[in-house]
Amino acid sequence: MIEKLKLRGHIIDSLILSKILDKIASYGVYCYTADVKVGAKREDVSEAIFIIETDNKELMEKAIKYAKKHGAMGI
Repeated sequence: MIEKLKLRGHIIDSLILSKILDKIASYGVYCYTADVKVGAKREDVSEAIFIIETDNKELMEKAIKYAKKHGAMGI
């Protein structure tokens, strides 16, 4: 199973992107960024698309739930 999610906001300076990726990886699930756009100025928002891959349905649901709890959206 593969799921693509998007995260927008101050995801770099708040460390939320790395927190999400680290936590999902701790589940034993393959997770990586596919595209990251960093805002040019401090007040600009950044955006990341990341992919979660696993054959385990329960772990996929757990990973998606965690990511969405922290602001990620399905795409």
